[in-house]
Amino acid sequence: MTRIFAESDVTIEILDAHIRDSGLTPYTVQPDHISLRTEKGVGYSVSLVTGQKFIRFSTYLPLNRLASFDQKQGLARRLNEEVFLPVFAIDRDDDLTVAYVLPYTHGLIAGNFVSVVIRFASLLDFIVRTYNDNGLIDFGAPEAVSVADGGTELAGDERLH
Repeated sequence: MTRIFAESDVTIEILDAHIRDSGLTPYTVQPDHISLRTEKGVGYSVSLVTGQKFIRFSTYLPLNRLASFDQKQGLARRLNEEVFLPVFAIDRDDDLTVAYVLPYTHGLIAGNFVSVVIRFASLLDFIVRTYNDNGLIDFGAPEAVSVADGGTELAGDERLH
């Protein structure tokens, strides 16, 4: 049986519960968004925009600071032409923003919502793997932090932002 959430029932708590019921684990849940990571560690957000009745899937991918704006704009243009689902743009910090909106006016089909969550995550991993042969997407090197016993340890995956 298809589960459909009424428009008035769509809340961060309901979305979080459904994401968890589907086998995914958010790493933070805030009053206005849920933060998740792809299988490869790219962070992204699921935000509820109640006034306009849509769910926004978004992230940014850091771009190499030494690359020209034309190179960055070219990547965004290429992705907009070749990749179905999100919109790509260069933000004020010269990073690549990735966004998709899912309206829930008149209700939300639970299975479609989770399908978009999973598709958005796999799409981000695909983009990093397929559209980065020139190193334009640049997560930087992981930072080392000191450990109590005097050794060092990497502070997380370099793709986590």
